[in-house]
Parts: sequence; C-alpha cells; structure tokens
Amino acid sequence: MNGRLYLVLPVPFRVTEGKVLVEAQAANGLDRWADNFTHLTVAAPVIPESSTQNLAGFVWRDVDSLEHRDRIVCQPLPWAYTPGPFFKQLGATRRLLAKTISEAQHLQFAIGGLVGDWAAVAAMEAIRLKRRYAIHTDRVEHEVMRKTAASASGLRRVKIAVEAPLMERYHRHIIRHCALGLWHGDDCFRAYSPWCAQNHLIHDIHTKQSDLIDAKSLERKLDGIRSGGVLRVCYAGRLDPMKAPLEWLRAIAATRDLGIRLQATWYGEGALMDAAKAESTRLNLHAIVSFPGFVAERAELLGHISSAHALVFTHITPESPRNLLESLVSGTPILGYDNAYAVNLLEREGGGALVPIHDAQALGKLIAAIASDRERLAAMTVDAARNGRRFTDAAVFAERSELQRQFA
Repeated sequence: MNGRLYLVLPVPFRVTEGKVLVEAQAANGLDRWADNFTHLTVAAPVIPESSTQNLAGFVWRDVDSLEHRDRIVCQPLPWAYTPGPFFKQLGATRRLLAKTISEAQHLQFAIGGLVGDWAAVAAMEAIRLKRRYAIHTDRVEHEVMRKTAASASGLRRVKIAVEAPLMERYHRHIIRHCALGLWHGDDCFRAYSPWCAQNHLIHDIHTKQSDLIDAKSLERKLDGIRSGGVLRVCYAGRLDPMKAPLEWLRAIAATRDLGIRLQATWYGEGALMDAAKAESTRLNLHAIVSFPGFVAERAELLGHISSAHALVFTHITPESPRNLLESLVSGTPILGYDNAYAVNLLEREGGGALVPIHDAQALGKLIAAIASDRERLAAMTVDAARNGRRFTDAAVFAERSELQRQFA
C-alpha cells in the first residue's frame, strides 16, 4: 500500500445538516481504494437537495462511517450540468482540479458526460500539466444517448444529435492521451480500447467473499430446482429505457404462453414503472409479475436474487451493469439479450444463455426450454456459482490498484 490517489467521480456527494453523504456502493469503493493507497482524495459534484428525489435506488451513507475515513479527503465540486452554471464555475473549478492534480501521485478520472463532467475537465488539466492519468468508465455514453434518442421528444432528439458526436470526439481526445484505460465490461473495452495504448477490462463489483453462495445453500437450491414446481425469475435494477422493461414483460408473457408456470419479480423503481404496470395489465400478467419496488438493503436484495432460479435481463444499450455479476455470485444463472459484456462474463465458466437483442419471443422460448429441463438448469446454476467466485470487491480493487500504480 503506497501513494496518493486522486479520483474524480460522477457519482454525487450529498450535503445535508453539515454531513457529507455518498451512495453506498460508491462508499464501499472508496474504502477498497483506500485499502491499497496511503491517501485518497475524491472529488464529486454536490447534488442539490431538490434533485435527490430523481435518483431512484440510491442509498446514502455518511462518509464519516467509512472504514478508512482518516485517510480519505472529500472534495465537493459544483453541480453544473447546464451551460450557464458550468461556464460560470469552470475557471475556479479548473484551478482547484489543477492544484490537487499537482499534489497527487496517481490520477484516475471517471468520465461519462459533456457539460458538467468534471472528470473530463480534470483529464484536460492533466494533459495541460503533462501528467499521466487513468480513465475509468462503465458505459459507452455517446452510444447510450443515440440508442435512447428513438424514444425522445423532437427537441430532445435534436439535442442528442448535436451532443452525442461532440461527446464522442471529446472522450476520444481524453482517452488517446491517457496512460491507462480501465474499461468496465466488454462493451466499453471494445468501444474505447482502440483509442488507448494500455487497456484493461475490469469488473466494478462490491460483493464480499461472504456474499458468495456457500456449498450448503447451493445444494439446497439444486434440490429445489430438481423437485420441479414454479419457476422463479427476477430482475434487479431501474425501470428505464436502457433496461427495456416492456420487452422483459413480453418475454415473461411468451414463457407463460408456452405453458410454463412461473413467477417473475422486478426489484426496482424508475421512470417506466407506470408504463410497465400498464403493459403487465395488457398482457394479463397480474398473477405472475410483481413490482415490489426498490430494495435498499443490499444483503436482502442478494437474498432475493439467490432465491430465484434465473435473472432475466433485456439490456439494449452498451453498458456493464453490476446485477449480472451479483446474480452469478448468488449462484443464479443469467438469461437475456446478447451483448459483449454478457458474452464476456459467460465465456470462461458459463452460467447463463443469451438470445438476440430485442427478441423477446426468443427469450421467452429460452426461459421455457430451461424451465422444462431441470437438469440443464441445475448444471447452469452450478456453473453460475463457480463463475461468480472470481468477483469480490477486495480482489478486483487490488488488481485495479496495482494497474493504477504501475501505469498512472
């Protein structure tokens, strides 16, 4: 453990009653970085209190509760995601970023936007100061924007048409100058690695060794699978366009229409909750599908995922969601749409199966086929549990920290 690491993140701080709060999984990440560095400074924008209600699924944690709080300094940055506030705050924030960059030994910036993305501004300052730095990202933001444009209003669609290519060029410039690219998931790796000389595919996971399904629990799960009965499937995440919850419901309906008895649960909240409930009603799924909402306690959520026979997903954008990792850790196979990230997760040890993107009928047929072959499902469950054993926070952050020290 050595060195002073400077992180600039998009995940916001929240300041209330004089206390600095951070999202719970991000807080765990800070402690894991601090396991590997003697000093950590983390910069992030402070979200206005009026905007916190828009962050569905956030669990806030007081930074004073961090395990390594005495070696972690929080650096609040302005919330400036529109041009006026951004350009007003740009000069002073650049000076703050440049000063901290000059004081740190190692630099890492988690880029992901255009206006208001202080991590990208920090990267530009590092270029100006001729400092080596790492870039970390977990989704191909310009492609996410383009894919969601189809459902946007006319003015929003025009805005995306302007911003997406600007963002792509901006990020290409930043990545071409970085000393280390840390790409979460294969979608990011494929998109960004051509722009960078030193690339590493990483997995951003916060599960502990104790979260891995144990041998006795796995054996009980296999006994339950082989005994037959109702198939239990789930999903855990936001109800938003990137997750395609309406297609998820159509896949569940297709499974039912093939004569399979099943129960499907979507844990989470989001902008498409009302639309998903309306689609569930239209498809006559009220007896099969439930939407219990967001589960704040992570251990409880992992318990729900572990008790399911499969996690069914319909991701339609190039992102690298943690829930697929959490499913494998829990010994629960993943069934869903084909994408580079999911393919990469499964190619070594298995533990799931994929169908072409947007083909909800094919996904329904896959679920039905696996539900009808309980030995196949049992074997897939064993594979998932074995695959998941490589994903613990201590292991992945130790590996990432060594790369950081070596290259940036």
